Amino acid sequence: MFKTIQTLLGAVLLWAVLLLGAVQAQLEPMRVDPAPVGVDPAGPPRPVAIPAVRPQKPQPAPAPGKGVPVNRDQTRVAVLGYHNFSKTAPVSDMLMRTEEFRKQMEYIRNSDLTVISMQEFLEWRFGARKLPAKCVLITMDDGWRSVYTEAYPILKAYGYPFHLFLYTHYLSGRGDSMSPDMVREMMRHGASIGSHSVSHLYPKDWKAREPQDSPAYTALIDQEFGLSQKRLTAMFGTVNTYCYPGGYVTPAMLERIPGYGYVAAFTVLPGKVTDTEDPFQIHRYMVFGTDPSIFASAMDFRVAESGSAVSLGSTPGTLPPTTPPPPFAVLPRPNSTVPCNFKLIQADLSGVAGVDMQSLHMSVSGFGRVPARVDANAKTISWQVPMRIYMPNISVHVTWKTTNGTSHKAEWTFKVDPYAMEQQ
Repeated sequence: MFKTIQTLLGAVLLWAVLLLGAVQAQLEPMRVDPAPVGVDPAGPPRPVAIPAVRPQKPQPAPAPGKGVPVNRDQTRVAVLGYHNFSKTAPVSDMLMRTEEFRKQMEYIRNSDLTVISMQEFLEWRFGARKLPAKCVLITMDDGWRSVYTEAYPILKAYGYPFHLFLYTHYLSGRGDSMSPDMVREMMRHGASIGSHSVSHLYPKDWKAREPQDSPAYTALIDQEFGLSQKRLTAMFGTVNTYCYPGGYVTPAMLERIPGYGYVAAFTVLPGKVTDTEDPFQIHRYMVFGTDPSIFASAMDFRVAESGSAVSLGSTPGTLPPTTPPPPFAVLPRPNSTVPCNFKLIQADLSGVAGVDMQSLHMSVSGFGRVPARVDANAKTISWQVPMRIYMPNISVHVTWKTTNGTSHKAEWTFKVDPYAMEQQ
């Protein structure tokens, strides 16, 4: 019995020795032997077997415009403006479905676009930073509680920075407004702060204090611009951006705004922002809950071409002097001057033969293709202008095809005078 156990133990020991030798034989090519005596350790290393490595699939270079800085003059920024959100309430210009907002943020994520912070935007605009070619800046106006409850979780999940334009009378935490503590929490997760005045006055309130060089008008500017900046800075730290309520801006405001510590101010006039943008009249796309075409226009970064139905950017150009006038009646008339609150752009093609009315489109500088109404019976195309426009020169492009498949376009330019008598 004892001999049998010895025999078994010997067999096991022999098996273990053989197995260890095999393992060492397999590992031997990977071992780096110490340098023998008389060999310089700093000299060329001894040949060592390198295990086979599976070839890696080459990774594509980052898409131009997403994370890849370009020269400053090649960058364009779409500044988005939002207000209120709800999962269930009826949508309006100022109120968007939460799920629609989520889809828009997802679209940005899946597109060749880079979301930037306000600080990055300002550094780029003033020459201290380069950005990718296609950028998006997200802003929220007023201080609605739904920004905190509905939009903020989405923005936080995507890791997007965003900018809150707050007016101080609506920063109480009561009713539908946000509280300062809500704002501070969002600031810890990507939010920055700008002023939207003290009391969000309407144009009639400003006009009641005119003329613009009167003491009453100056005092109102001091309050709405200056006092709001001081209050917000005391609560949240330095505030140096402003957003004109309703986009209403006057020469007196532009003259005084730098003195309150602001370096940039934003309008409600849509268009891509370039490095030559007036820092106190920055374009912004106000994304209405009722009009998905605004977001689509903001996301369209295609290069403008005269007469084509694509985004025309932020700087509307006048047409060459050789451009023929439209062969039909249009409003506003070519080379005419209109007030900033003009209501209608229209072309009457009733005298043009063979128009395919389904092919009829209108583009307006600063807006790109607009959601114009085509009346097939009257053979007109018209666009109800949704806001005041302060760009001094507006060009309009109408394109269509005739029934034989031929493409046509008509173009004209008119001027906007912000001091002209307003239309009623």
